[in-house]
Amino acid sequence: MEQRLWKRLLTQDWHERLTAILTGLFLLQFVEWIQKEDYVWLPETVAIVKLTLLVVFVAELFPRLHPGLRRLLQAIGIFYVLGTMLDYAPVGRPFHSIRDFGAFTGDLGLLIRDNFMQFVPFVWFALSAWLIALFTFWWMKAKWRIMVALVLSVAAFAFRDSFSFLVLWLQVAILIFCGLFLLIIRHFAGLKKRNPSGWAHLSDYPLNISLPIVFLVSLVVFLGTLAPDVRALVTDPYTLWKNFRGEQITFFNKGFGTTSVLGGDSSSGYSRNDSTLGGEFSFDYTPVMSISTSHRSYWRGETRSLYTGKGWITSDVERRTPLVPVTADTSLPQDPRLAPTLAKTVEVTQTISVLGQTEQDYPVLFGAYAIDKVVATGGANVNMSALQWASRLGELRWMPSGRVPYPQMYMITSKVPIVDETELRKVPAELPTRVGLEENLFLPETLPNRVRELAQQVTASGTNMYDKVKLLERYLNSTYPYTNTPDLSKGRSRDFVDRFLFEIKEGYCDYYSTAMAVMARSLGIPARWVKGYTPGASAMAEDMLNFPEELIDPDGAGEYTVRNSDAHSWVEIYFPGYGWIPFEPTAGFALPVFAPEEEISTELLPATSDETASSLSGDSVMPRAIGWGAGVIAAAILIAFLWANRHMLWKLRRFAPIGRQLDANQKAILEFERLIRFARRKGYSRSEHETAREMANRWIGKDKWLQKDLDSLLFVFEKAKYSGSRITEEELSSFSRTVSKLREEM
Repeated sequence: MEQRLWKRLLTQDWHERLTAILTGLFLLQFVEWIQKEDYVWLPETVAIVKLTLLVVFVAELFPRLHPGLRRLLQAIGIFYVLGTMLDYAPVGRPFHSIRDFGAFTGDLGLLIRDNFMQFVPFVWFALSAWLIALFTFWWMKAKWRIMVALVLSVAAFAFRDSFSFLVLWLQVAILIFCGLFLLIIRHFAGLKKRNPSGWAHLSDYPLNISLPIVFLVSLVVFLGTLAPDVRALVTDPYTLWKNFRGEQITFFNKGFGTTSVLGGDSSSGYSRNDSTLGGEFSFDYTPVMSISTSHRSYWRGETRSLYTGKGWITSDVERRTPLVPVTADTSLPQDPRLAPTLAKTVEVTQTISVLGQTEQDYPVLFGAYAIDKVVATGGANVNMSALQWASRLGELRWMPSGRVPYPQMYMITSKVPIVDETELRKVPAELPTRVGLEENLFLPETLPNRVRELAQQVTASGTNMYDKVKLLERYLNSTYPYTNTPDLSKGRSRDFVDRFLFEIKEGYCDYYSTAMAVMARSLGIPARWVKGYTPGASAMAEDMLNFPEELIDPDGAGEYTVRNSDAHSWVEIYFPGYGWIPFEPTAGFALPVFAPEEEISTELLPATSDETASSLSGDSVMPRAIGWGAGVIAAAILIAFLWANRHMLWKLRRFAPIGRQLDANQKAILEFERLIRFARRKGYSRSEHETAREMANRWIGKDKWLQKDLDSLLFVFEKAKYSGSRITEEELSSFSRTVSKLREEM
């Protein structure tokens, strides 16, 4: 008897209950949309509206209650939510006699107003949500109305997702899920009404009907959320109309901060707008410039100091920074905050040739930090009048008046700081003064506290500014994997850095560099965000693969081809007395730096004794000259032999290293390079513009079975090459076994 009662309670008015649940879930997606919009609703408003919807639809789960009683319960529940969320304190007036009661009734209107005003303005949102919920519940009781609501809602969400930085894919999937189930519910409710006897037979076997339906609908929606992104095959009418009128379209790219200057599509390139960072992008390997330099470097463009929680914008200080006209071959004035400076520098010369014709000029000229002078500019109708120098920011700005073309070639020299770790460690963790550095320490009030706490936790062992910065750098590039397609669906926080560190936990350069700048500032360390290009690919890169790594100067002179895919962002930290020093927190990237050279002590040089001098007398000049000549000829023959058999010697070196013994890190790097050369013969090539991780991702896209092994190899390879820490013998042994396994399977 009791079992039949429970069955009747569950099956009676089942369609009304399911309609209430799905309608509430349907409306909740609109609240999620509004919550993602910036500066629309306060967090308290969002919470109150969500709880209001919960109260309304919980009451609708009991359809046999009298409608008036349900509305009364809903009203009580809504005001209870308001009172709890807003810390409501009742306002009253004590009375002790009939006379006091008369005065009380006269002031009743004022008392109601005083109590009610404590709920304003949130009460209007709650009541509006209540009315909308009741209307939607009624609307969703007819098939055609469900279809209208579903189509219009999905269209609105899709339009907003396409023309904004918001990501609403999950909300659209839930809307479709709810709409499909509501249509099924209305279908069965109609069947029950039209054919009660047939429905009675079906109701005896509810699982046989419900389970296949739930499974199929859920499977369709789930597979839809996993569907890969596909580029549009045709141009949408809005873009066609704009292009017909000769206007450019702004592509939002879900906030990716390095939109290409060559067209603004969702591909890599130098950023023109960094106010909203994030999103996904694809690599564009179009050449941008060719740089002939005396030293490999990052090619710096602009800097930003004002972080908003979404991205970087130009601050008032940056807009008002003094600009100085540039004169050819004249040293540029440096930041007055750096004088006097203890930093030592190395002069680097660069000749930059712009490749192709850009539709929009760059706002700056690029070069190694810090640019010291502009030697010359080249190109038709190009002169120096358009160049302005912002010493405070270290930017060489291109500010033409009229139709002055961007220079197709320019020559500059830079004074690159020498990174002396011993000297930088003498800088204390606390700044002696913050005067003049306020914009490089600014953080928005909305920055979540857990970002500050993580920065303090990561740098707890650092006793000086340099060690703290290096701990931040190492933590970021070793904890978070690099990808150009981060999973944005994991993000919930409104702050870009907070989303990266605690929710998305993967990304590309904009994620790493912004996080490091913000975390450094939270520790009281001045930081600024920098954007430009990585060094690019050298024409000698392919040939260098055939030489031992210790015989190659990776930061040496050469000619580098820079592409849109080399667009990058990094961080500069201010050290009192030494100026701005660059740091690279992005996983898989290495910043070329100068380290102080060890001075050779004269005590180690061989002295020339009298005996040695006498041996060089005239009597022995001829025999020695003949001996030297024979030695030179023999050396030439030996060099020619070694060069002709260099490939064989290189293979033998794996088993009998020549010269000094390699450490574990160097062995792992050489093993990885050998695997790349072996894989080339098996059809797995590496392009000149690709990093090791980009190459591996492309291989994995071709053959999924490679993923597990390549991921483990990349972890050890990047640790050995970039982290500065030593890999263990166990890691090297496992690394070698994996390499051997891949060579066999390829």
